[in-house]
Amino acid sequence: MSSNDENTARIKKLTQECVDIVRTILVARREMGRLHDPELREVHLPRASEEIGAILAMTEAATNDIMLAAEDMMALDMSDPDYAAEQVNGACMRIFEACSFQDITGQRIANVLKTLQLVESKIGQLENAWAGASAVEPEVAAPAATDSALLNGPALEGEGIEQDFVDQLFA
Repeated sequence: MSSNDENTARIKKLTQECVDIVRTILVARREMGRLHDPELREVHLPRASEEIGAILAMTEAATNDIMLAAEDMMALDMSDPDYAAEQVNGACMRIFEACSFQDITGQRIANVLKTLQLVESKIGQLENAWAGASAVEPEVAAPAATDSALLNGPALEGEGIEQDFVDQLFA
């Protein structure tokens, strides 16, 4: 094979590689366009961040309440056993109430986990797009509203029903 034929073959090979690269980029761009989910960025991620902030605030408040109740018990004057017992019972109740944050924290963490799973799904779809996959997994349709969809855990500060209102309902 002549030098000229070799150069022509190399040029054809390089040209084909460039065409393949451009095709891969175009497929990836098209697939990534399908992945665009403004709700993820505008709703789910900010909500997950707020949930984590609420978890931190709730945990800090509970820890503070528990420590204050323990300090109150340690500072009791035991000369009046009836009064001391009443104060210890009251402090123990405050500790039990403070520990109730765990249930709400679990619900908040479940909400954050749903968002992380959504992000994981989008990343998987993005990986498929970059791999040059010709088809992306179909989008999962939002489930129809059911009672469980209405029960979405504790409300963040300024949302939902205030505790005072709930207390009045049961009074």
